[in-house]
Amino acid sequence: MLRVLGLDAGTESVYRLMLEHPSWGVDALAEALGAARADVLTALDRLADLALLRAAADTEPDAGSDDDAGSDGTRGPTTLRLVPPETGLAALLARREEELRRTQLEVDATRAAVADLLADYTAQGGESATGAVERFTGPDAVRRCLEHLTLHAAADLRVFAPTGTGENAAWELDVPLYEDRIAQGVRVRVLHLDSTAGSPERRRAMRRLAQAGAEIRTVPSLPLHMSIADGESALLSTSAHTSRQGAVLIREPSALVGLHALFSHLWDEGTSPAAAANEAGEASDYSAQERALLRFLADGLTDEAVARKLGISLRSERRMISGLSERFGAHSRFQLGLQAAQRGLL
Repeated sequence: MLRVLGLDAGTESVYRLMLEHPSWGVDALAEALGAARADVLTALDRLADLALLRAAADTEPDAGSDDDAGSDGTRGPTTLRLVPPETGLAALLARREEELRRTQLEVDATRAAVADLLADYTAQGGESATGAVERFTGPDAVRRCLEHLTLHAAADLRVFAPTGTGENAAWELDVPLYEDRIAQGVRVRVLHLDSTAGSPERRRAMRRLAQAGAEIRTVPSLPLHMSIADGESALLSTSAHTSRQGAVLIREPSALVGLHALFSHLWDEGTSPAAAANEAGEASDYSAQERALLRFLADGLTDEAVARKLGISLRSERRMISGLSERFGAHSRFQLGLQAAQRGLL
């Protein structure tokens, strides 16, 4: 329930139990949860990173005490005590709301930039069938053009799919057609909205596409409907929320560069849904933070760089790697990456 604030299921369980039993130590928490001691320590590190626990000098070991303190009595252990939840959780929620606000501002700015680009290139290209820009009016025309674009893609399809019902039915994903293109060796990548992931129809469609081999990610917001084929043609809706006004087909190379960059930026920011990433459901056993760590390691980032990107301490990052290696039975970074790829986590 608190995953959106950065708490995976295991960390949330530890946090809730600590709220009920603030005096319990690591061993008591581990026993009550039926979890490994190392997993509880990892959860405590994460809670401290999120400022839900604070360090306090103490003379008795507690849940977050430093058991490595010297035995000569030169210093006492450090205890991690709960920050009042009304303070800690409110701060996390405010931070998350600010992140979403910034994301929405970026998407709004992108939408305006795309609108300007379309206006410029529509003015230059006119409506000639042989020009760099063509206009299509009405849902039937949009649907035919989209089917033609998809059917003739030879290597790559990149799709923005904000919605697909009602007024936007012309942009509904033709799952059998995409399955056929994937079977022909076409790489298909689809970005859709977090909010539509809950639709039964959309879930079924995305699950079928993922099982066929499509790559699926979700984002909080998308500026418009778009489909790019082979990096040579792009069909864009002329309105972010309806197909009634039609669509624009762009073949102008300089315009396509910007559209490729837009897709790549949002793709990198997207999240792979567990249900789509692995039909066996195994990916749902791993938190978004763990999957992000694996992606960063696969990209060749150092431990220090990964920790910075995740917003955690280097110690916590290395504990996560150790925990994942143990779960995968991996004895090297290479084996860890290989196992992650086989589980659909990259």
